[in-house]
This record gives sequence, C-alpha cells and structure tokens, in this order.
Amino acid sequence: MSGTLIMPKQTGQKDAFYASLQLYYESYKRGEEWYSNADFKTRIQELLPYLSRGAQDGPYLVKQSELTRYFGLVYYDYSTATGRAKITDTGIRFYNAYLQNDTKTQIDIIMNSIFNNSFGRNNTAIKSSDSDVDAPKLFLKSMYDLNAISRKGLAYLLYVTHDLQIEYNDAISELNKTNDFDREIPIEVANKYGDVKFTVLLNSLGIVDEIDRMYKISEYVSSNYSDKIKKLFIYNRKPDVILTLNEDETENETDIDGDVIQDKVITAFTYDISSLKFYNQNNRTPEPFKRGNTIRYKTNARIAKTALHLADYKCEINPEHTTFISKLGKPYMEAHHLIPMAYQKDFSINIDRIENIVSICPICHSAIHLGDMGTRLELLKKLFDQREEKLKRSGLNISFGELFSKYYQ
Repeated sequence: MSGTLIMPKQTGQKDAFYASLQLYYESYKRGEEWYSNADFKTRIQELLPYLSRGAQDGPYLVKQSELTRYFGLVYYDYSTATGRAKITDTGIRFYNAYLQNDTKTQIDIIMNSIFNNSFGRNNTAIKSSDSDVDAPKLFLKSMYDLNAISRKGLAYLLYVTHDLQIEYNDAISELNKTNDFDREIPIEVANKYGDVKFTVLLNSLGIVDEIDRMYKISEYVSSNYSDKIKKLFIYNRKPDVILTLNEDETENETDIDGDVIQDKVITAFTYDISSLKFYNQNNRTPEPFKRGNTIRYKTNARIAKTALHLADYKCEINPEHTTFISKLGKPYMEAHHLIPMAYQKDFSINIDRIENIVSICPICHSAIHLGDMGTRLELLKKLFDQREEKLKRSGLNISFGELFSKYYQ
C-alpha cells in the first residue's frame, strides 16, 4: 500500500455543508479573516440543533465542515493548537451563488474543484491522507466509463486502485467482468470505502443522480462536462512510462494463473525497471485473497506489461513467430508465468515478477496449456533454459524436473 487514503467520513448532508459555509462566510463579511474552532462549535449547534443531542465531542462538531474544506471552499489552518479556518475566494463565489439560488454556478464551481484540486494528498480537509488516488475524480470517471456505478463498485475501485495499486483502467476492466457479489473487499476496509460521504453531497447538489442504488452523472453535468470527464486523470501523480501516443491503447486480461490472454482497449503502463517503485513491486510480499473457496494471489498488471515491453513484444520461444499489430502499435504477445501464479503458496518470495514472466505468442501459449505432453515438455524446457539463471538470482531455486512435474503434469 502506498500511504493512506482518507476521505471525509462524518457527514455528507447538505444542511451541514451549507451551515458550515454560512459561518465562515459571515465571519468574512464581518471582516474577520479567521474563524476559530471554538466559535464554530458553538454556532454550528445553533444552526443545526440536532447536533446538540447526545454527547457530541469537539472534533465531531468541527468535522461538520470537512466537505467544505475537501472541495476547496474553506481553508483550514493546522498550525494553531486550537484550530481555525477561513472561507476561500471560491467559497465566497459558491455561497453567493447559493444565496441567489443559482444551482448551475454551484455545480460549475464544484466541478472545477474536482478537475483542479488534489484530494488524496495536500488537501486541507484531511491532513493525514497520503494517496496517489483522488477519490472524487475516480468517482466521476468511473460513472462515465461504466455509465453507472454502485456503492460497492466504487468501494471496490477505491480498494484496488489504492490498496492494491492496480491502475485505474485495469481495475475498470476487472469491474466489467464481475458483479457486486463476486468482488472481494477485505472487511477492514469495506466500511471505510463503502460509506463514502462526498457522494451523498454530490447527489444532493445535482452533480450525480442515484437511481436504484446506482450512481449516474446528472444530465446537466453530462451535457457540459463529458469531454473533460472522459480525459480525467484520477491520480495526483503521473505514470512512470506511457507506452502509447494516442487513446487507442491496450490492456491485458488474465486467466486463473495470472497469464495474459486477451487484448482490450485501455491505457497501458510499464515500470521504469531502474525505479524504486518497480523494485518494491517486483519484490513485494505475496498477498493472498479469497475468491469463493479458492485462495488466489494478487498480481500487478504493470509487471506483466513491463515484461512484454522488455521482450520487445517478441515470442521468447521463437522470435520469428508473428501475430498482428495490436492497438498498442506493437506485435500482439501474451505474458506467461513460468511458475504459475496458482502455486504462489509454494514459495516465500513473490513469483509475480519479471524473472518469472515470459513473452510468448498466442499459439505457443495455448500449446503450453493445452498441448500434449511432448509439446509442453519441449516448449517449457526452452523457456526454462533461457530463464534458469534469472530465476536463481531472484531466489527462485527450482529445477526443470520440479517445474514440469509439479506444475504442468
């Protein structure tokens, strides 16, 4: 996991959002640059009497303003012990639009905030969040790409893009192949990602519509912002290497052993193999998860893509084998784990690694999985001889006899 993904979790209700903004706006109109937390906690209970019911602590009351800060309408000062905040110029414009009942301007301001602000890190609402993933951008982009998304679908995307560090487009491809009941989300993050408060606010503001428990982009936003949402990048960082020069890029679908079996139109990324990020992913600790009654192990699609790239998109059994030019603009090849991912449990180190992944043409790949014993022996022996030293250097000490008898009989 890279850092921590934290989102506003106290409330997504519109009344708390507008009441909070009102207090900071009134402070501004009085000529006071900052509004203290102490004053805010007193006044927010006056505006929203239901907050006074029960024993509500100070942080709970202050967090009523989290979403105003999340979208850049209020700036929070963390440098003082007691805490204070002030309305921003964007917040002033938004609140004036609210006073004039100008819903379109309010939507426009929030949309521009989503396009231009960082949410996973360096956000004034959540000081401790340190994630590459900008959740509101992911939410908008996923609705555009899928037409609609459920709460559980959003939770799944947040989990796999942040916790598993799977690229967004790879995650969307996986989401298209499964239904809500098949998506595995660890219980420790299910509540965190399954109860996202900012979606409630965006629904109440008219940015999204929730119909039959599915979120869709509203008609106004679709009519005015579809082109920008289509190009929206859901991260607050850039990919290491972008292999393609246009939008017709490819992604690889994997079979049960984690082998690449089919091309799909999607953004493709590889790692810079000299980077620390590549080293950490190539040498990461194997992470099991349960799908049904089967224990599976997480794979990183970028590792497989990098292996294909390093092989120059040639078949490592016979470089003369030709296929077709994929939408990536390269000869179509498939990535195969020499030691199948289904047997990660036999090894203490990660086998979803460059040293264990070979680039082969679809015919050779099918022959390895479906050919007779003589064919499989011949093809696998050739691949093993080419990779034996690399496997040993990575810590995977296995003979060809062990490989074939244990994993290909």
